[in-house]
Amino acid sequence: MFLKVKNLKKYYGNGDSQICVLNGVDFSVEKGELVVILGPCGSGKSTVLNLVGGLETADDGKIIVDGKSVSNEKKSSVARYRRDTLGFIFQSYNLIPNLTVKENIELCWKIGDKSLDIHEVIEFLGLTSHKNKFPRHLSGGQQQRTAIARAIVKNPKLLLCDEPTGALDYETSKDTLKLIERVKKRYGTTVLIVTHNEAIGKMADRIIRVRGGEIISNMEVENPLSVDEIEW
Repeated sequence: MFLKVKNLKKYYGNGDSQICVLNGVDFSVEKGELVVILGPCGSGKSTVLNLVGGLETADDGKIIVDGKSVSNEKKSSVARYRRDTLGFIFQSYNLIPNLTVKENIELCWKIGDKSLDIHEVIEFLGLTSHKNKFPRHLSGGQQQRTAIARAIVKNPKLLLCDEPTGALDYETSKDTLKLIERVKKRYGTTVLIVTHNEAIGKMADRIIRVRGGEIISNMEVENPLSVDEIEW
């Protein structure tokens, strides 16, 4: 088992104003799986991703990635975990505006111990003709491609995607999902996508549905569809 989440709990606030965001969440992910966590706004799905990504700390429970505990560890250990194991793709691209496409990607390329060839990644994601442009000169889709390249260039074992198509139009959303699909197949990356979009679940190996801070279903998909096969 590559990723195991056990009895995960998270609260916000104190006393009478305390809110339970996650209430005993359990699930596991095999190496190389593409798992989609589906749920409406406020269901707790993004909190799950933030906890797995070490961006927030759980109030209870365990998170084990590749055989190592990553929950409630020291800040230095969590920083190493994020550096060595994770790639992040967010709804907002979070590119540095005064750096070119290539320079944005190089930021993560330099910190990885087993980074991929940066020129290969740029070509693989169709950014060769844009590599010397600044983010303000790119379309939304090109900025998201850059964000994906930055996330995968250090060759992460686990790619975390938080509403990766939320700010994109229909065609650009499909292109983005195709790229994530290609990354999984080419590099064997384990992928965890959080979304409210039901259609994205059709490309998953496993669909986990979350509501009110609890998992209401965890279903293996027998025949995942390619992005081109999905009816949107």
